[in-house]
Amino acid sequence: MQRKVAYGLLFFFLIVILYFLANQNFTRAAVFALGIGFGYAVSRSRFCFASAFRDLIMFRDKAMSRGVTVLIAVSAAGFFAVQFLAVSQGNVPPGKINPVGWHLVIGGIIFGAGMVLAGGCVISTLVRVGEGFFHYWGVLLGIVIGSVLGAFGYGYWKDILISSQKFWLPGIIGWFPTLIIYAIIFFLLLKALREEM
Repeated sequence: MQRKVAYGLLFFFLIVILYFLANQNFTRAAVFALGIGFGYAVSRSRFCFASAFRDLIMFRDKAMSRGVTVLIAVSAAGFFAVQFLAVSQGNVPPGKINPVGWHLVIGGIIFGAGMVLAGGCVISTLVRVGEGFFHYWGVLLGIVIGSVLGAFGYGYWKDILISSQKFWLPGIIGWFPTLIIYAIIFFLLLKALREEM
């Protein structure tokens, strides 16, 4: 039964992609195909930021933590390269350089507590909803409500925090020292996550 459903969904997805291609809407076809591929990969890998920390602390399982660390390391290297190329060509560094302050600590605590109470992060919530877990529909509703409230209050908080000190490591200590610090941090993290607990 499950195999028939999977084949039916695959056929439906192919029809949608072919429809976009027939209408020469290549961008939508590519985005739709990438979305399906991403959803499948996340569903099969059980990827979740919350479980990366939960499994490490509660079950001493480092597999997801290693995956998240590698993901962040690759992302950091990519952003570093993009910003370095922009600055070396005399442009403003791309990306949003945010202020650092007490708001990060409070936001991190609220976000972390929310993930623990919800039983997962946003990605794993979407996967569980797609798999038919009823409990996660309530979690998804909470994410939507929180996002809408956050969007309405963003201007107020932005005005308060805009005067806080901005933190951009290459602008403070330079590019090469920043690269060394990144490399050391990720090396030590991955080394620690490979050792037995």
